[in-house]
Amino acid sequence: MKRTIAHFIHEKMKINQRFIYNQMVRLKKYRPIIIGSFADDGSHPFPLVNYYHLHDICHFGRFAKKQNIVAIHAHHGKHAVEILPLCVAHGIPLIVSIRGRDGSAKYNSFRRNQKRYSLLKEHGALFLPVCRYLADELVTLGFPPEKIHVLYGGIELDLFPYRKRTIPASGDIIILSIGRLVEKKGFLTLVRAFWRVRAKHPRCRLRIIGAGKEEENIRRLVNELGLAPFVELPGAMDAAAIAQEMDRAHLFCLASETAPDGDIEGIPNVLKEAMASGLPVVSTNHAGIPELIEHRRTGYLAPEKDDKELANGICFFLEHPEQVPLFTKQARKVIEQRFNLAKQMKEQEQLYDLIAKKTR
Repeated sequence: MKRTIAHFIHEKMKINQRFIYNQMVRLKKYRPIIIGSFADDGSHPFPLVNYYHLHDICHFGRFAKKQNIVAIHAHHGKHAVEILPLCVAHGIPLIVSIRGRDGSAKYNSFRRNQKRYSLLKEHGALFLPVCRYLADELVTLGFPPEKIHVLYGGIELDLFPYRKRTIPASGDIIILSIGRLVEKKGFLTLVRAFWRVRAKHPRCRLRIIGAGKEEENIRRLVNELGLAPFVELPGAMDAAAIAQEMDRAHLFCLASETAPDGDIEGIPNVLKEAMASGLPVVSTNHAGIPELIEHRRTGYLAPEKDDKELANGICFFLEHPEQVPLFTKQARKVIEQRFNLAKQMKEQEQLYDLIAKKTR
């Protein structure tokens, strides 16, 4: 039997977490299995490959030996804390992906994560933050630097083929934004920026794809600013539907910002997907985003929570359509070189190799 990587997830993945699913099932050198804390009732958004309910495993040590598990990969810091005692008890290396809030050293998150990770910092084998920014946050939280390796998330380039874009001379101009409707995505800032943009460019419409607890607040602000006829919130969508939305759009904007509780981004995959597809992108100088987007070369970056400058970024592309191909061709190259799923999976397996060698 091939050496096995057991992927641990505490809860069902959401429809927008295909990028995590890809990291679990697209291995070539290793056999993947999935261990979770939930029953597989058939309602999971992705097919669960070789799935085992944690509470149905009677003797974990014998199970690990039978499955030839060389390491367990937890895909969130919070999930790693749950599986850590079993890893320590049975001498199984634990690899942990850090994706955003789970690696934050900001505000209340600093105290929460310091306390939560006291044992993980000591016993974890390898920590994989999705950007350099989060790597630095982990060091601030007291993680050993020698155990930290940045692993950028890759996207499926075939789902997001590059297409040359233009800003249409007539008809609607579609500004697209995608993400969970939570504070760190900055949708209230985006709506305020859109209000400024429409004052100069009344053909613009805004589509916000996603679902979450901030939806009511977003709709309230849209109504207060008289934008209801021009802003659509159709809900969450899967990867194929998102690809279609990007194909129809003319510009992509994500206004990420640090939430009051310290919640932060890593590098949002939707920005990578938009750049791959040829959309000009406007975002913020937040967390790992500057590791993806170079201001005024591959996109436009505004300060966090600055709706005026965010609007200026959108207007830059609307008022300089001849610049769009220059930006988008360079942006596509960045995705191909640094955020290609196939390349990133090879790097992920090379990191597994480092851990697997120590278990022989």
